[in-house]
Amino acid sequence: MNLLLPLELGWDPLEAASDSDHEILTAGKKREIKNILKSYVGTYDPMSELLQNAMDSVERRAAEGEEGYQPKIFVKIDLQENSFQVVDNGVGFKREQFMAFIAPSISFKAGGTTRGNKGVGATYIAYGFNNLQMRTKNPGFSFSGQFLGGRDWVEDGQGSVHRPKIEPIASEDEVFDSFDQGASFKIKFGGKHTRPSDLSWYNANTPEQWLYLLLLKTPLGHVNLPDQTPSAISFDLHVTTKDADNTASSCVAKYKFPHEEIAVSPRLRTVRALQTAALEKGRDPIKSTERYRNSNGVYDAFSGEEIVARFKTLSQADVDLIKQYNVSVYGYFAYSTSIWDTLNDKKAKLRKGFRVLRGGLQMANNHMAQGDLITIPLTKNTGHQNQAHVVVHFDNAEPDLGRKGFQPELKELGERLSALMVTYLSAARDLLKNDTGAEADIGKEIKVHDWMRDQEEHEKTHPLILTNQNFFLPMRRISMQSTPLCEQDSIVLFNQLIAGGVIRGIKLLSTSQVSQYDGMFRYVAEEPLENLKFDKVANPLGVYEEQLSQTYVGPPRILEYKFSLDGLIREFENGEKSEKDISLAVFWDIGTEFKREYNVTSLLDFDNIHHRRHHGITHVIRSANTQFDAVCLRELIEVLNDPDGQQAVQKERYGDEL
Repeated sequence: MNLLLPLELGWDPLEAASDSDHEILTAGKKREIKNILKSYVGTYDPMSELLQNAMDSVERRAAEGEEGYQPKIFVKIDLQENSFQVVDNGVGFKREQFMAFIAPSISFKAGGTTRGNKGVGATYIAYGFNNLQMRTKNPGFSFSGQFLGGRDWVEDGQGSVHRPKIEPIASEDEVFDSFDQGASFKIKFGGKHTRPSDLSWYNANTPEQWLYLLLLKTPLGHVNLPDQTPSAISFDLHVTTKDADNTASSCVAKYKFPHEEIAVSPRLRTVRALQTAALEKGRDPIKSTERYRNSNGVYDAFSGEEIVARFKTLSQADVDLIKQYNVSVYGYFAYSTSIWDTLNDKKAKLRKGFRVLRGGLQMANNHMAQGDLITIPLTKNTGHQNQAHVVVHFDNAEPDLGRKGFQPELKELGERLSALMVTYLSAARDLLKNDTGAEADIGKEIKVHDWMRDQEEHEKTHPLILTNQNFFLPMRRISMQSTPLCEQDSIVLFNQLIAGGVIRGIKLLSTSQVSQYDGMFRYVAEEPLENLKFDKVANPLGVYEEQLSQTYVGPPRILEYKFSLDGLIREFENGEKSEKDISLAVFWDIGTEFKREYNVTSLLDFDNIHHRRHHGITHVIRSANTQFDAVCLRELIEVLNDPDGQQAVQKERYGDEL
C-alpha cells in the first residue's frame, strides 16, 4: 500500500499496519506476542502445546488412509538437561508452513477437526522460553533448527536484545531419525519469566509418576465421553535422571478416570438397574445390590441426550447449548476425600499432599482437558465439592486465547451440570464405606487368610502395652494385644479402658445401628469420689479435688467413634453429621485436619487439668461456634506409660492452640 495516497480515497488498515515503520511494527509484534504469553498461566501449558500439535499431526496422517500406518508419539523428559521433548511420526511441515508457523495467529490447522487452531500455541513455545529445538521431515521438506532467546527478547524493554532467528543445527536425534517422517520439538527450560523454570519442581522421577501428570493435565489424557474409550494413539515415555534412564512403552492415551484407578467403584446406573429388576420380580432391591455395599465410590457418565432426559431442571437455554456443543458429562463420588491422598501418595507416588487427582470440575473440549479444576458450586452439603470429580466435555467449543478457559455461558453450564451430577451420585451414599478417618484402601479387598497373617504380624510389631501399675488389677495388662487399625479396634479398646477402670467418668448406654450417630453415654461421678481425684502417676486422667463436690449422673449424650478424628471432621464438612449434636468423640489418632478450623486444648498437659470436667477426657476441641470433648486413645496410652516425658510432647503439639 502507498502511504502517500490521499486519505479521501480510503485505505485498508491491515495493509497500512504492514507497511508501517519497521521499529513501530517490531514493537507492535512484541506487544502482541507478550499478550499471547500472558494468556498462558499453567505449569503444564508447554507440555500441552507440544503434545497437542503432535497428536493433531499423527491424526491428520492417519486420516489420509496410508496403509499400515500406526500413529506414534515419543515423549522424553530429561531432568538433567531440564528439557521436555515430543517426537511424532505425523505429517511434518511443508517449507512455507515451517518458515511461518511460530508467528502470531498463523495456523495451518482446520478448525473443528483439531485440538487447536487459533495460531498462538507455536508462538508461545517459541517466545515463552529461551531454547527451542525443532525438526521436521517428509518427502517434500526436511530441516533441523533452533530458536534461542525468544523470551529474553520479549521481556527486553531497552532494545538491547536482538530479535532472534531460527538457525539451522547439525546435531542428530536418535528417536527422530528412526521415524520415517514427522516432527520433533524440544524445550529446554530455565531463565527468568519462564513457567515452569525447573522440571524437578514436579518431584516426578519415573515414567510411572509422569504418566499421572501427563494423562491428567495434558492432551495425552484423551477424554472421550460417555464411553471413556482411549485414543488410537500410543506413546512411549522416557525419563532421564542423574541415576537412571527408564522407558514406559506403548502407553495408552486416555484420561485417568477415578473409577479406573480406585477399586470397588461401580457404575451407579448398573446398581439402579439391578434394583429396578429386583422390584419388578418382587424381590428385595437391597439384597440385589449387596455386593456393591462398602464401595470406595460410585460413578456414571451421560451423553447429551441422556443429560437432557435425566436432569429436568435444565433451562431451554441449557438444552440448546448441550445440543449445539454435543455436551457429555462424567462424575465420580468418593466415600472420603482421603481417597485422593491415597491415590496420590500410594499409587501415583507423587509428592505428599499434591492430590494430582482430586475433587472439582474439569472442563474439556475436543477430547482434551482444558484449564485448572473449578470448584463445584453447591448450596448445601458443600463438603461434597471435595468428594466429587466431574468432567464436562464439549465438541468444538473455542476456549479463550491460550489455555485459560471457556466462554462464560459454557463455564456456567459446566458448573450446573457438575452440581447436578454430585446430587445424583451422592444420593447413593448408602452404597459407600463409612468414613472412619482411617487411610483409604483403594486396592482389592484383602483375603481372609492374608488379613489374619497381617494381624498376627501387626501384633508382633505394634504391641499395645500399658506399663502403669495402677490399672487392670490384678493382671495389669489390656486384653487387646495390638494397637488399633480401624474404628472397630478403637471401640474395643475404649470399652476395655472403661471396664479396667482407666476411664471412670463415662457410662455407656447403647450403640446405634439405625441412627446417624454411633451411640449414647452419660457423664457420671460416683462414690468413692477419691477414685476420680487427679494424680499424675496413679490417676493422670482425673480431675482436681476442688471439682469433686458431689456425685452426679448426667443426661444422655451422643458419642461418636472413629479411627481418626479426620473422618469425623470430613463428615461435619459434608453435612452427614453435625458438630452441635456430638458431646464426645473417641478415636485412636487425632489426625491433621483439625488444624484448619479447630483449636485443641490438651488435658493430658498437666497445666490444663483445671479444664477437665469429667474423668477420662483427654482433649477439648473447639470450632468458632461449638465444642466437644474427646478421648484420643493413642495419646492417652502414651501419657499413662510416661506421664512426665509426654508433657513436652503435649505442649509442643497443642501449645499454640491453648
